[in-house]
Amino acid sequence: MNQRTNGSRVLLSLILLVLVLFSCSTPAPEVELVANLDETEPLPTLAATAEPIVLVNEYPTFTPIPTLLPTNTPRSTATQTPTVTPTSTSTPTETPEPTETPTLQPISNECSDAPSFAPDYRKYWLSDRVWPRPVENPQPHFWMDKPLPGGGRYLINPTFPYGWDQSGRLVMHTGVDSGGGGLGTKLPAVADGTVVMARSDKNEWLGFRCNWYGELVVIELDQKLNGKSVYALYGHVLNISVEEGERVSRGQTVAEVGFGGAAAVPHLHFEVRVGENDYFSTRNPMLWVRPPATRGVIAGRLVDPNGRPWEGVWISARSLEEGGGEQVTWTYLDDPFHLVNPDEIYAENFVFSDVPPGKHRLILEVQGTRYSAEVDVVGGELATVEIVTEPFKQTEEE
Repeated sequence: MNQRTNGSRVLLSLILLVLVLFSCSTPAPEVELVANLDETEPLPTLAATAEPIVLVNEYPTFTPIPTLLPTNTPRSTATQTPTVTPTSTSTPTETPEPTETPTLQPISNECSDAPSFAPDYRKYWLSDRVWPRPVENPQPHFWMDKPLPGGGRYLINPTFPYGWDQSGRLVMHTGVDSGGGGLGTKLPAVADGTVVMARSDKNEWLGFRCNWYGELVVIELDQKLNGKSVYALYGHVLNISVEEGERVSRGQTVAEVGFGGAAAVPHLHFEVRVGENDYFSTRNPMLWVRPPATRGVIAGRLVDPNGRPWEGVWISARSLEEGGGEQVTWTYLDDPFHLVNPDEIYAENFVFSDVPPGKHRLILEVQGTRYSAEVDVVGGELATVEIVTEPFKQTEEE
């Protein structure tokens, strides 16, 4: 009897041990849901990739300007766009020599098992390209409503705006991200148009690599810009409720906030494309989405006297109103594919969105010289500014 009892106890112990080991080896859920966000709260830093992106180099971290030095007053041009000419006599610091560009996996419509490498996005770098000039008396093209339900502000992730790589952590952004609403939030059509894509890109190269957006919806707007088609792209969506070729009306539900592709956390990736519906034709969405009456937008240019843009420069916008705050952004980066493009109207290389009305001072530093310009922002409208730096000067060592 004792032997049977002991044998039963041993068998029971073995069963319990197996159950414990099995429970410990069960993987945790891969997706952590995001709670609904209040528009008054800051957005979280969104996880942008489900798979690690291979970065070629380590990127330096640039420290924002800790204190202000006296800056000169901007003078207005004929188009009332401030142009800042520095009076500092300091010698510009050396701009780094170009590093060898890695061999990139070409973007195509065919999937490949070859890894996709992030290009070398250079910071505080003077481009060798001449940037286009803005048109005179530009008229805003706020043709799109907010791509999330409800009125009011369109809050995006400010650490990952259009044309930025989140300080070297991610691939350069060709759109904007918002976590507002959380998983399952219904997404309205931003304008009247026709659905030209409503599918998965798992086996199709539509972005940086195959399976980049997960499931996506693309609407071609009825309106055209100078004869060019305009497209609105919703990435990382789920439960698509429209079909390709279907006509949609502004406000009609097209899909829901989801995840997939390069996104492990639920959020909406929103793009605007002009001319062609491809990865090379993106524009800054915040110049297309109508801001509410309580917020405005700044479209800016930071160029040298020859019209060449400065890439990856940190810029601060400080409110001069009582109790005002501060925002930061960066000038657009570039890569061998020129995936980031200026607007046909504004020819900008940086944008501040969700800006409270009133006067704001833009502050930046290039090659040891600080620059500033004041901008007056009106709610529901767009303001422009241009800052021209002193010519680039090489050091004696060069």
